[in-house]
Amino acid sequence: MKFTRYILPALCFLTFSEAHAQVFPRSIIKNDENSNLPPLSGNWGGFRDWLQENGIDIRISDANELWSNPVGGGNPSNNYIGSTTVELETNLEKLSGLDIGIFDISAMEIRGRPFSNAPLYVFNQTSNIEADDNGRLYELWYGKDFFHKHLNIRIGKLDLGKEFMVSDVALNFLNASFAWPMMPDNDLYDQGPVSPVTTPAIRLRYILGPKWNFLLAVANDNPLGGPFINLTDPWNQNNDPGGTRFNFDTGALFFFETHYRTAIFGRQGTYKLGAYFDTGRFPDQFDSTKTHKTNWSIYAIIDQTLHKFNDVAKVDAFLRGNWTSDIDRNQIVYAIDGGLILKGPFKRKMDVLGLGAGIGMASPYLARADRKAGLPPQRGEYHMELTYQLQLKSYFTLQPDVQGIISPSGGVLDGKHQKVQNEAIFGLHSNITF
Repeated sequence: MKFTRYILPALCFLTFSEAHAQVFPRSIIKNDENSNLPPLSGNWGGFRDWLQENGIDIRISDANELWSNPVGGGNPSNNYIGSTTVELETNLEKLSGLDIGIFDISAMEIRGRPFSNAPLYVFNQTSNIEADDNGRLYELWYGKDFFHKHLNIRIGKLDLGKEFMVSDVALNFLNASFAWPMMPDNDLYDQGPVSPVTTPAIRLRYILGPKWNFLLAVANDNPLGGPFINLTDPWNQNNDPGGTRFNFDTGALFFFETHYRTAIFGRQGTYKLGAYFDTGRFPDQFDSTKTHKTNWSIYAIIDQTLHKFNDVAKVDAFLRGNWTSDIDRNQIVYAIDGGLILKGPFKRKMDVLGLGAGIGMASPYLARADRKAGLPPQRGEYHMELTYQLQLKSYFTLQPDVQGIISPSGGVLDGKHQKVQNEAIFGLHSNITF
C-alpha cells in the first residue's frame, strides 16, 4: 500500500478509499492437476473437443469471495468481491497447418468493492482478486517456439506476474502477497505489471535442459500511464478502465530469472534466482517533492517437496525473499514469506491444506517522515494464513480461509486518528470453471 506514506499526514480530513489490486485468475495461472479437470459446461456436445482439435481453446472461470473482519482494523466489516475471466487461446499451427505460433486474448469482469486499504489499512491485500470494479482487456499476446522448442518468445500485453517471482506452492493461498510479492506491489508503478493490469512487453524463455530454465522480459514500467502517487485514484486503474491503453511514454522495466530443478533424496525441488530493474523515476520516501532515477530488487524462491506419504498425500514447502538497498525510494525494502501445504489430506486426492506466513519491512526513510509528521513510525507488517481447498466437483472448488495481520502497514493510524489494531480475517473463496 505505497500510498500510505503520502496520505497519512492528511488523515484528519481524508480516509483511504481503496487498496492495491492483484486479480490473479487462478484457473489460468495454476498449472497443476486441477487445471485438467472437466469444466461445468462439459464439451458442449462435442463442439469444444472439435475446437480444441483445431487449435482453439476457450477457458472461462468465475471466482467469488466473502470476507469478514470482526476483530481489529479500522472497524468491523463484511465484504464481497468477485471476478470472471474469459481466455481464448488459438494454436495457429493446428488451425492453419503452418508452424506460426500461438495467439492469446483474455478479458476480465471485476466486481465488488476492495476492502484491504479501508478498513484494514494493510500493506498486503487480503485477497488476490481485489481490484477496481471494471470490465477490462487482460492479456493480448503472440508467442512462438524456436530452436526445437528451446526458445519461446511472447510479445504483446503481458501479465509478468504469471511467470516472474512466482512460487507454485504459494499460489495455493489467497492472500495477495503469496501470489505477487509485497515489494513490487508497493514499490513499482501501478503495483507492477500484474493482473488485472498488463503491460506492453517482450518475454523470452530459454530451456537449456531438464534442470535449467532462463527467463527475460523487457516491458513498459507504467502500464496505465498515470502518476506514481494519485490520491484520487490510487491504483490508476480508472485511468484505463477498459485495459486497452498501450503506454510507452515512461521508463523500461527489466526482469531476469533463472530456474534450477533438481531432486534431493528423491524429492523434487525448484530453485529460482531473479532481479528486476526499472529505469523510471520514483518519489523519495522522506520528501515527496524529490524523485530518484531507477529502482531495483533481487529475489530468491524455493519450492521443495519435503515428504511423500503415499501416491496421494505429500508435503510441499516454499520460501521467498525480496531485498533492495534503495531504501530512499521504496516503501518496502525487504519481504520474506514461506509456508507448507499438505496435498491429499484425509485421503482426498485433490484437496490442499496450507499454512503460510510473511513479513514486509517499511523503509527507515518512511519512518523518519512519519516522525516528522507526528505519526507513529511505520515498521514491519506480519501476516499469517490457514487455508483449505476443497475440490467438491471437477469444476468447483471451495476454500475457507483464516488470516491474521499483526501491525497493519507497520503500525499506522486510521481515519479516526487511532492506531489500527491487529486483525483477524475470515474468508470463503469459490471458483467454478465453465
